[in-house]
Amino acid sequence: MQIKQYLFFLFLIFGFSSPTYAQKPIEEKLDLLLAQGHYKLVYRKAKRLAQNPAYDHSNTPEKYRQLAAQELSKNVFWAKRHALEVEWMSNPPTNINQGEVAGQKNGQTQQLIQEAKKYIGVPYKEAGMDPSGFDCSGFTCYIFEANGVELPRRAADQFNYCKQISSSEARAGDLVFFTNGNQVNHVGILISEKGAPKQMIHASSSIGISIVEIDSSAYWKPKIIGYGRIK
Repeated sequence: MQIKQYLFFLFLIFGFSSPTYAQKPIEEKLDLLLAQGHYKLVYRKAKRLAQNPAYDHSNTPEKYRQLAAQELSKNVFWAKRHALEVEWMSNPPTNINQGEVAGQKNGQTQQLIQEAKKYIGVPYKEAGMDPSGFDCSGFTCYIFEANGVELPRRAADQFNYCKQISSSEARAGDLVFFTNGNQVNHVGILISEKGAPKQMIHASSSIGISIVEIDSSAYWKPKIIGYGRIK
């Protein structure tokens, strides 16, 4: 009898404190808030959950952030302030472009891209350089370092570090750089092959690690300043 009581006590401690069990009441609360129309509150709570290590392998934060964002985007002023997120929702990325198959046979490039895709959904974090959160150049540093290449920390320095190539030469594994009009201020990793419509994976300040169709993006395409290949 004492053994049974002891086992039940352990279940209470470890079973009810497990991340899976703990997440259920939160989901129920978020469902209720959505039903009541508290979209901004759900959006903020979901973004905070994404920073919680207990949700590193859960799609709950992203699910509720998107549900709330879909409703909030109906407001013209909110949509304007969150233009990147609205664009991403209305034009989600398709499968990675195939283009030339030669580049796809490069095992090292594919390994780099697969490593990068593992972190889709990780939140943006200013000066972040690890899976708890990335900024744009912190993400490229982390991914390339995992594949044996050390890059400079800043996007502008990465631009100078690379061999500059043309748009027609750019392929999967190359870097694409953007400008704010004065300097290089953003970088992403191309995942599309040479000759195919360009896609990148990057750390978006509003979405986190995500894939973007550059050629169809009214926001990103005009800001391209160049492409670079690791020497």
